[in-house]
Amino acid sequence: MQTPTNEQKPRMILSAFDMNTAGHQAPGLWTHPGDQSHRYKDLDYWTDLAQRLERGGFDCLFLADVLGAYDVYNGSRDAAVSGAAQIPVNDPLLIISAMAAVTERLCFGVTVSLTYELPYAFARKMSTLDHITQGRIAWNVVTSYQQSAAVNLGLDRQIPHDERYEIGEEFLEVCYKLWESSWEDDAVVHDRSSGIYTDPAKVHDINHAGKYYTVPGPHLSEPSPQRTPYLFQAGASARGRLFAARHAEAVFLTGTNPHDMRPIVDLLRMQIAEQGRDPRSVKFVMMLAPITGPTEQAAKAKLAEILAHGNHDTALALYGGWTGVDLSKTPRDLPLQKFEGDSVRAMLDMLTRVDSELVWTTERLADWLCLGGMSAATVGGPEAIVDEMERWMEIADVDGFNLARTVAPGSMDDFIELVVPVLRRRGHVPPDPLPAMTMRERFGGKRRLPDDHPGASYRPGVTTVRTVSPVTFEARPRKIGLLVTLTAKPGKQDELIAWLRDSLDDVMNEPGTITWYAYRIDETTFGIFDTFCDEIGRHAHINGKVTESLGELTASLLSRPPEVRQIDVLAVKSS
Repeated sequence: MQTPTNEQKPRMILSAFDMNTAGHQAPGLWTHPGDQSHRYKDLDYWTDLAQRLERGGFDCLFLADVLGAYDVYNGSRDAAVSGAAQIPVNDPLLIISAMAAVTERLCFGVTVSLTYELPYAFARKMSTLDHITQGRIAWNVVTSYQQSAAVNLGLDRQIPHDERYEIGEEFLEVCYKLWESSWEDDAVVHDRSSGIYTDPAKVHDINHAGKYYTVPGPHLSEPSPQRTPYLFQAGASARGRLFAARHAEAVFLTGTNPHDMRPIVDLLRMQIAEQGRDPRSVKFVMMLAPITGPTEQAAKAKLAEILAHGNHDTALALYGGWTGVDLSKTPRDLPLQKFEGDSVRAMLDMLTRVDSELVWTTERLADWLCLGGMSAATVGGPEAIVDEMERWMEIADVDGFNLARTVAPGSMDDFIELVVPVLRRRGHVPPDPLPAMTMRERFGGKRRLPDDHPGASYRPGVTTVRTVSPVTFEARPRKIGLLVTLTAKPGKQDELIAWLRDSLDDVMNEPGTITWYAYRIDETTFGIFDTFCDEIGRHAHINGKVTESLGELTASLLSRPPEVRQIDVLAVKSS
């Protein structure tokens, strides 16, 4: 790979991915003789890690979390419990203050599920962390997915997927009001002579009364350095991507093929722009598991050792929890395409998006999971690792990496000792430590939410200007399309309209489809117009769920077969 000049090189975001548990994203690696992850209960384990990362030029330590046991595999939690598949697991919030106390520059991202929090109390927790870290805190916004978490946290069943995001929208609205509008910047006067600590006239009730939450009063905490913590999100569903497009300041991604990830990144940047936000202000961080040594041979030896300690049952227990798919009865060596069932098809669809060039078997899936969960893995000497990271940034258009460990802390030590010097030499990591700053400043912004973020609209006296950016379609040129005409049977118009509207959810899961319009021409005539940047995207759509569903409904809804024409897009205006 040709190495560009330092002037051409963007700074690479480096985040370490971990969890307050013995078994995070490398199933079975706690059995490795050099692994120290069983010390997750010791505070000095975490403070030492934080100091190592800060010295090593990392921007952030990102802490995952989970609130239930993985109990899908073989219909039991036994495989997860015996193999330490993220159980036992401790709370991630409670270790951050200690790590902040022994560092000056390292930032901290923490996963907290809003589904099981109350916004009034949660807002205070995050303001507290923002205060004591001097603004070095981020919140990874999740809505949870486990039935085991739901029933142990007071629910009869898990809240439906899309409703969890509707709750999330209101949860964030309440938090924005508390963080951004409740206290004026100069509310705290700390005037000893008058005996007034805070001016009561500058502390305001938020008077929120919504569908899910009622919060009349003010925020309990004075304004923290960032007010709103920096916001991470990793939603992979269509609804999750829309949530990220509206709220996220950084998006975490998983996959193994940069060519397959690029359409997903482009789609998200488009959706961000359509929300009136600058799509380049949102950072995309790819999960990556680097396995390195002084030489390629040494790295391959480490890979063999890792695979020897990996536990396939534990890996598939994790995967069952993440996806709801039980692979305990599937033969390990048969392609997953041979198995029927909606859950297997959905999983295979996801894996195809992860890497379309592989034939996925249960065995291959388990091996992949043992190398850092659902992350990309790269093996080689330091120069080769950096080459691969540069390739990801160039092809997938990502801004940095969330690095998953295998052996703790050895794999991270290897990266710091061997790879970071190469990153510094090539201009991706500053040669000298950056000064202390807030998380938002470190990731390329200002201390406060940008003006085009929806949270900024709650600032008193501020009119937020949000316009669709022309960047929307720069990365996704629309070159080809489809024009479809549908003629409904008499009396079937309403059913066809309902089908067209419902089809939008399926189209949102097609990264190769850039735009999709359903429209009405007259009483019985309807149409679809969609665009794609290449033939691959059009082919995927033609062979996707919408087309399949239309074929099944043609006889009952349409008076004649659909008229489908392939077209070329000659010119586009977007604003």
